Amino acid sequence: MAPQPKISAFSAAFPPAPTFTDANLPSQKGKVIIITGAASGVGFELAKMLYLAGGTVYIAARSASRCEGAISRIREQTEHTESGKGNGKGKLESIVVDLADLATVKLAVERFLAKEQRLDVLVHNAAVMTPPAGSKDKLVRYYIDHLPFSWVFLD
Repeated sequence: MAPQPKISAFSAAFPPAPTFTDANLPSQKGKVIIITGAASGVGFELAKMLYLAGGTVYIAARSASRCEGAISRIREQTEHTESGKGNGKGKLESIVVDLADLATVKLAVERFLAKEQRLDVLVHNAAVMTPPAGSKDKLVRYYIDHLPFSWVFLD
């Protein structure tokens, strides 16, 4: 593994421009991608990038309204944007899943497998920004909740 460059205090406060952007992203045509936590934040932006690159992107969130809201916002924000890869825009789908509830995990995976033959990329992005008051399960919320969702795809 190549050594990582040292980050100065200045670079930490004022990060340089990224070296990998959507301009570097190859075509995602034919790729099937699930992004947990894609209703907002980093997951939302990644979903938008992969959609514009031609991928079939599944927006995974805790409720249908969050999934559909994200899909609507992506379509609105990219309505007048050309696909940079010349393949046209991809496809947006939703998956309702609460990673802390195994029943919804099983149902979400069953619904996904009924639509798709394969999964190319699974991005674990979901997290709870502010856990409920008195919550003592931060380890579960941030690290372990994603495991059952991954395991069912390994079968």
